Amino acid sequence: MDITTTAGPGPGHAVMKLTGELDISTVGDIRAALAAAVTAYRQVVIDLTDLAFCDCSGIGALVAAKNSAARRGTHLTVRNIPDHLTRLLHITGTPLTATPHTGPAIGGAARHFPQGTAA
Repeated sequence: MDITTTAGPGPGHAVMKLTGELDISTVGDIRAALAAAVTAYRQVVIDLTDLAFCDCSGIGALVAAKNSAARRGTHLTVRNIPDHLTRLLHITGTPLTATPHTGPAIGGAARHFPQGTAA
């Protein structure tokens, strides 16, 4: 599992790209990186384009990041969710609201965790 964080496109914004497998053996580092990002930035985009696999521990990390972001007033968006994860989210009853993301240099289909909603 690899995570790349890029600052921008604007001040207080970050794009985090997850690559590889997000599972019980990698989730600790990802949880820590997501927690640090939602603390350091006002807007965080998590890009899952290259996520090959995600188990329930990975979903837990995304939900924990969403909850932390909501508490801090950080806007958290997850984009390019692979079909295998969309299916897992559906099976587990973990809703995501689809929203277009129009910020510069971010683009692509996004799934948004609205603040104050349960995931």
